[in-house]
Amino acid sequence: MLEKIAPLFVPNARNSRSTLAIMATIQVVVLLALWFASKSTLIPTPVEIARALGRLFQEQNLAYELWTSTWLCVKSMLFAVVVSLVIAYATVIPFFRPIGFLVSKGRFLTLVGLSFVFTQRTSTGSGLKTSLLVFGITVFFVTSMVSIIRSVPKHEFYHARTLRMSEWQVVWEVIILGRLDQVFEVIRQNFAISWTMLTLVEGISRSEGGIGPLLLNQQKYLHLDAVFAIQFLILCVGILLDWAIGQMKVFFFPYSTLTTAQ
Repeated sequence: MLEKIAPLFVPNARNSRSTLAIMATIQVVVLLALWFASKSTLIPTPVEIARALGRLFQEQNLAYELWTSTWLCVKSMLFAVVVSLVIAYATVIPFFRPIGFLVSKGRFLTLVGLSFVFTQRTSTGSGLKTSLLVFGITVFFVTSMVSIIRSVPKHEFYHARTLRMSEWQVVWEVIILGRLDQVFEVIRQNFAISWTMLTLVEGISRSEGGIGPLLLNQQKYLHLDAVFAIQFLILCVGILLDWAIGQMKVFFFPYSTLTTAQ
């Protein structure tokens, strides 16, 4: 028995998917048991959260608010991806590298502090939220993409030039086409960032609804069961979207799942 358990505590040990699934299930069951056994009055029980979730769907139109927020996040992500790729790929030209550098440093700015600037440039609450999200995603996306471009091994450039490719062909084949699978991974990671930014942005501009204002309203009146229910829903939708983007990457780039034999 100990021989089977011991590898679970060995650093860098490889375990089968079934073993990992069993471990995850046991850990979740233990956490749920501790949650049910907790006597804290601040943390609602799973039953209370489930009831609150049902009330939110029936009385607060939670399905519509969730769709509004999800569409806002997806729309902003699409805009940000286009803008970010243009900026990141432009950094292969020395003249545009400072622009990519400056944009990447924008990740240290706060969205709350920038809301006034964007308010002056937009005429609707939806435009303000989209602009803030696009900015918030772009600065992180550009940072990741520039890092990927800089990490391309030099021998790949040498091989492309050996085949008598022009410098523009090298950019197309090595940097753009050769790293498309990593672009999907960056999208997946930054979508998680945008999903966590969503409630903050919707809190800045509460027009046109969304799950952010709903969460803040429930928190304002200390409806902790509803707050936990909304947070749980945000987590589940986020995991689902993360899985969907991962499956898109596998579909378009099946070779990306291959590993080098040791």
